[in-house]
Amino acid sequence: MRINYKRELEDAARTMILVHKPNTLIRLILRMIVRKVRVEHAGILLYEKSRDCFIVTITRGQVGSKIPAGLVRLDKNSPIIRFFNDSNNIALLERGVLLLSKINTLLSDREFFAGKEDLEKLIIAIKFQMKSFDTVVCVPAYYRDNLLGILMLGEKVNKKTFKKEELDFFNALANDVAMALRNAFLFEDLQLEIERNKKLFLETTMALSAAIDAKDHYTRGHTTRVTEYSLAICKHIVAEDSKKFDAKFLDNLHVASLLHDVGKIGVPEAILNKKGELTDEERKKINEHVVIGAMILEPIKALDEVILGVKYHHERYDGNGYPEGLKGEAIPFIASIISVADSYDAMTTDRPYRSAFTKEQAMVEIERCCGTQFHPHLVRIMAALYKRGEL
Repeated sequence: MRINYKRELEDAARTMILVHKPNTLIRLILRMIVRKVRVEHAGILLYEKSRDCFIVTITRGQVGSKIPAGLVRLDKNSPIIRFFNDSNNIALLERGVLLLSKINTLLSDREFFAGKEDLEKLIIAIKFQMKSFDTVVCVPAYYRDNLLGILMLGEKVNKKTFKKEELDFFNALANDVAMALRNAFLFEDLQLEIERNKKLFLETTMALSAAIDAKDHYTRGHTTRVTEYSLAICKHIVAEDSKKFDAKFLDNLHVASLLHDVGKIGVPEAILNKKGELTDEERKKINEHVVIGAMILEPIKALDEVILGVKYHHERYDGNGYPEGLKGEAIPFIASIISVADSYDAMTTDRPYRSAFTKEQAMVEIERCCGTQFHPHLVRIMAALYKRGEL
């Protein structure tokens, strides 16, 4: 039966964003590769910061053929690590992956290595490593040009060569794995920081929010600005009525604002950065980010109110928002605050489909939507902040 690799990739991406433990994530990916592509074994060399080396921690496949977990430990001077850390070697890859067959072809071409003795020695050393690991395909996984790991795959069970679509699948999968691993590591840190130290927790949260902003090229700095506007609104309310909110609400609002778009990790970058009008299906995928964000944060203890802000910040006061069509006071107030702050920043920054509004034009639009899209009390506060030059 022919495999739909596009669908498999989408299914894998949806699963990966919900897994917060790196080892669990790796097991899922390797199991999928072994079962779907039918390779004899699969493992991953994963970079461990504490040891400053790459280690095979988990493998899957036929007994006797897979690489024993923990046996392989390579430092940054190892041939295969040096190869993937040098951008000049990209030309030697086949559809983004390193094939043992390609290495054999290169080594049989004496003219190719003329005047490149160092490169020839490196390729010979890599061939020895791949043969010793019984590996025929190596797929690098990068995050912002940093090598996080290498997928190491054995032969297909039927001994046939890998198809182009399979190599493309491995390459795309490795990119998704790198992002998912990076986020899994961040979420691990996030949970620890909640338990240990509020200051460090916020720093980790900001690192995660920066990763979200980096995914959408047109909204760099959006998360920081929305957080600033949201906190300014809340502080204005507290100044009017000191008993309205406690310090915990302000802390939750701070975190919820930083993470309000965390679900965009699960939205393809091609959609986020599309120039021009979105299709109905593309718009639907973007709208799903609020539910995805809530699902991502759900396992983290003590974030119940934060999740309300993340999940419902696109609800409208008139009930025509999403994901549940909540209306009026039924919308959590933390989400209503983020909603008006989010919309103000969206209007006052350039987007793929339009130029930025002036601050005055944005405030006219927000006041026009008072009682329909936005909570009336929050519109009045935004107007007051604008008049005082605090926006």
